[in-house]
Amino acid sequence: MPIYEYQCSECRQTFEVRRCFSEADLPISCSNCKSNNTHRLLSKFYAQSAGSPSLSSTGHSGCGGCSGGSCGSCHH
Repeated sequence: MPIYEYQCSECRQTFEVRRCFSEADLPISCSNCKSNNTHRLLSKFYAQSAGSPSLSSTGHSGCGGCSGGSCGSCHH
């Protein structure tokens, strides 16, 4: 199960929750103040492959065919 990051619009607390992909955008209570006025954040992740670090957001991965280094189809 993936881990999703949320932020409460009431207390501004950021929290993580492990839940199914199908539940990712369903309402969830804040772990701090219990408000239901929360929203899912677009998380960033850090990956390193063959000594080449990359900072990326989960919403965009560039080319689906690349696995790092130079790619002939998208030049990443």
